[in-house]
Amino acid sequence: MKTKDKLSTVDKYRFLAPIYDYLASLVLGKAFHESKKTFLEIIQPGDTVWVIGGGTGAILPEILKRCGKNGKIIYMEASNKMLEKAKGRVSLDCQSRVEFICSEDFGLPKEGEIDVVITQFLLDVLTDHSINSLFQRVKQKVSPSTSWLFLDFYPVKDKQWLIHLMITSFSLLAKHPRKELPDYDKFFKNWDWGEKKAVSFEKGFYKAKLYRLAPKAIKSETISLK
Repeated sequence: MKTKDKLSTVDKYRFLAPIYDYLASLVLGKAFHESKKTFLEIIQPGDTVWVIGGGTGAILPEILKRCGKNGKIIYMEASNKMLEKAKGRVSLDCQSRVEFICSEDFGLPKEGEIDVVITQFLLDVLTDHSINSLFQRVKQKVSPSTSWLFLDFYPVKDKQWLIHLMITSFSLLAKHPRKELPDYDKFFKNWDWGEKKAVSFEKGFYKAKLYRLAPKAIKSETISLK
């Protein structure tokens, strides 16, 4: 298990990391954690999976199981405290298959391509400039067959109060700069990622989407879950 540190800034999650999972369950319920498993079945044995902003690593064991002994996970997280919790989810016999990178610039070595990119509840905390930087970095590491598994919050009318509460709270506690949710679809379309499937949770409050590179967006197959 390798760890690279490209961070020089203060860990904005150093106080939140120990209670992050508990708070998420308390406020958002069981569906929040279950949603993170959506579309993981597309990961094949031998795949190289790039998890960006993975937090405490709740889905790490499942990804390791799916990519198999010949697969590899590059696990990138800006918070060292979150990264430490993620490391604790990896058993000794799997440590050589995970590379942990503590970084917020999304930079990877030039060699090799990524089979699956995963971003879950990440883009909602990035500025538009940082989101474009992320897409640019990803573009340098993918092939036409790469899949992008995306999961994030959407501005549903009856959840506006909760969205406002979350944005305000994270602005105070973790110094997040955003004042509203990004237009995710615009970024994926502008960078030529076509939406293949989508699953909606909590009446659209958060959605999981499967993207692949395409000249233009593809109409998604949308499923609504409670």
